[in-house]
Amino acid sequence: MAEKVREALTRFFGELLGILGEEGGVEVREEKGEVYVNLRGSFKALPLEDKEFREALGRLSVLFLKTTLRENVTVEIDFNGQEEARRRKLVARALSLAERVRAEKRSIELEPMPPKDRRLIHLALANFPGVRTYSVGKGEDRRVVIAPEETNAP
Repeated sequence: MAEKVREALTRFFGELLGILGEEGGVEVREEKGEVYVNLRGSFKALPLEDKEFREALGRLSVLFLKTTLRENVTVEIDFNGQEEARRRKLVARALSLAERVRAEKRSIELEPMPPKDRRLIHLALANFPGVRTYSVGKGEDRRVVIAPEETNAP
């Protein structure tokens, strides 16, 4: 990620917090090919648990970067590291379930989840020995299955 992107987003979100009358810090870093922005503080006006609000802020920041810097990047917004912690818990749960699948030699089907979460699980278990993952279902009912690796090798 270019330093100019980091500086622009830090300034953008710092000014936005100021306009909203909020005090807080802005952390910007590159993470797996996208820009991660973590807004830190004790916010009063921001709906911290609202996923749609975070996604809207992400789209707004992408538009800002396109118009000011002519940069086309994906931006993930987080508040006080909540989303990052949720993703870590999801990966830890997937690893634990993969251990169980390997030991019990039976598949486990997870609850429906959004594409980003399914992808996270697939990537986390891609090199996990003895298991494989795939998705089943359609639309909002799509879910990950963690299954024992087939041993049909010749």
